[in-house]
Amino acid sequence: MTQQQDEDGAADLMAAFDAVVRANASLVGQLSARAGVHESGLRALVLVSDTGYSTPTEVAGFLGLTSGAVTNMVDRLTAAGLLERTPNPSDRRGSLLRLRPEGEDVVRDYRERYAAMLRAVDAGHRGDLHAVLNDLATGLYGQAADAAPTEDPAP
Repeated sequence: MTQQQDEDGAADLMAAFDAVVRANASLVGQLSARAGVHESGLRALVLVSDTGYSTPTEVAGFLGLTSGAVTNMVDRLTAAGLLERTPNPSDRRGSLLRLRPEGEDVVRDYRERYAAMLRAVDAGHRGDLHAVLNDLATGLYGQAADAAPTEDPAP
């Protein structure tokens, strides 16, 4: 394989990956609008579903938001009946976030749509998608670790 073919192949892969990222953003945007929440709110609901409960601090870290932004988002999700805030028995000043049934419905719709799409794509590729996605996630985490800023040693 020539260097030009290798570069063209890498460019094609980048274009395909960029298309996946844009398509995912489109789907998340549509599902968020359907649920009447911001995209960050949908991601927060999925996180809380994955963990069973989360603290606002965990949500802030996952989403890369400030505590104030998460407080406002949690207030909106709570007012919409999607999330509930309960006292944290481990931290008197903190709270735990849990999905309400309406929030569970939003996450169920999200998961069912992704699962149907992934099953269809996997079937079209002889069941190799699971391994490809695991390898992709591993590669992304590796690149994230390599790209992380290094700390300068103290003088």
